[in-house]
Amino acid sequence: MTMKNAFILLLIILLSSCSQHRNSKKSKTQYFLATDTSLVQYQIPEWYKDAKLGYWCHWGVYSVPSFAGDHAAEWYGRWMYNVDDGSGRDKGESFEKRGLKTAAYHKEHFGDPSEFGYKDFIPMFKADKWDANEWADLFANGGAKFFVFMAMHHDNFCMWDSENQPFNSVNMGPQRDFTAEMKKAVKARGMHFGVSNHSAWNGQFFEFNHRNGFDGLKVENQALYGNGKVDTLAVERWWKTSTELANKYQPDLYYFDWGWNLNAFTEQHRKNFLEHYYNKAIEWKKGVFPNPNVVVNYKNRKKLPIGSAVLDLERGGMKNIEPLLWQNDTSLGLRSWSYAPDEEYRSANQVIDMLMDIISKNGVLLLNIGPKADGSIPDEAKIPIQEIGKWLKVNGEAVYATRPWDIYGEGPTIPNEKMHGDQVEYTANDIRFTKSKDNKTLYITFLGYPKKPVVKSLSNLELSNLKKAILLSSGEDLKFKKTTLGLEFEIPESLPKHDFAYVIKLEFNSNIPVMK
Repeated sequence: MTMKNAFILLLIILLSSCSQHRNSKKSKTQYFLATDTSLVQYQIPEWYKDAKLGYWCHWGVYSVPSFAGDHAAEWYGRWMYNVDDGSGRDKGESFEKRGLKTAAYHKEHFGDPSEFGYKDFIPMFKADKWDANEWADLFANGGAKFFVFMAMHHDNFCMWDSENQPFNSVNMGPQRDFTAEMKKAVKARGMHFGVSNHSAWNGQFFEFNHRNGFDGLKVENQALYGNGKVDTLAVERWWKTSTELANKYQPDLYYFDWGWNLNAFTEQHRKNFLEHYYNKAIEWKKGVFPNPNVVVNYKNRKKLPIGSAVLDLERGGMKNIEPLLWQNDTSLGLRSWSYAPDEEYRSANQVIDMLMDIISKNGVLLLNIGPKADGSIPDEAKIPIQEIGKWLKVNGEAVYATRPWDIYGEGPTIPNEKMHGDQVEYTANDIRFTKSKDNKTLYITFLGYPKKPVVKSLSNLELSNLKKAILLSSGEDLKFKKTTLGLEFEIPESLPKHDFAYVIKLEFNSNIPVMK
């Protein structure tokens, strides 16, 4: 063998060895399968368990007309095509028969839907006052640890540069990739970035458009309007845009609305997406099996294997501590999710009370606002967010990176354990508990001004290990004693009285005693 041939042989052996080593390393990487057995091994990331609070927005083409009618402003595109058949029907008769106020408003302000369809709002969606950095600053200062961007609502209009959907914010209207810009601003402020996708129900969202013979019947419009039903074609379109959104922007969280629970969508479609997204996260080096370090939110416990993703209750709550982390997504607006000029808003105090109830029961709060079409955020939403942020700067240690205690709390107020059950008013007699991850600090949150702070449920707690009690708002050490009523605290007379929650921190020398 010549020296030249020997060198070539050696080179082939070395290259083969390197290839085998790479393949060996690749084969050791474990991935998810779209099966119950594989997906239930999923582990929720620590960042999400610690975050407790995220913000969200409903913003898009529907923000242009910004009219709620007898339902909600973000559903304008559905109801504008409704037709009064003279039956005298009203919103109480059937969910499918709402919207006549929106249809009448549309005719009065924009013309008949046969002449001015939903697609004709797209050029009017200019977002000329939108500033991703301004949004991100507001949410970061408002205490958010993650932000979820509305990438696609039921109207099927993509708020990103899509290769699969020509009706998108780069091709049309504002000609900007909102998702990319928002991700950059959010990440720059140390928050996690998520996306929400509501397009699975697009096929039925515009059913009145199709049923009543408007512009949805034109083939060139069906990428936006669908074909009037959720069928195999709708599922194929959904898969392409949904996976494109994940692949292109690599979000930390992916929220799905209830549309993928219905009609042509099967449990296998949902499992296939989990497999795709979780495995992509592993490829992106976000995490490893079984913790890909990303989150999928879904609605309805029965639609995925328990533990394979994070259950979301829309405007909902829990009566007790849940063994698995869950999320409540709700809105500052009490009626619409997107902007409407006549919207009623929750106060910062109401949100803080709700937040403390949720996290005491092993939950996370995702709080929505509705920006105006131009991208500006109304003061009615901005001011509560700023107030929430101020409260969290003082009391945040009772919130972030905490875990539920043995019991969630005490008091008369309990939210309904269902969707749309979170509109309750808490009182000063409502108390919620959280604890530090090292189990050495117990936080007692009074959801109102505690005139005579007594915690009945701590009457039998062993206190020999208790080092001190501190009022977080002032940093003062508090005197305390056990009585027949419970654990009582002496609050300084100088304590400013306000509506927001008050937190007392109990520091123990070792582990918090177990409830008897």
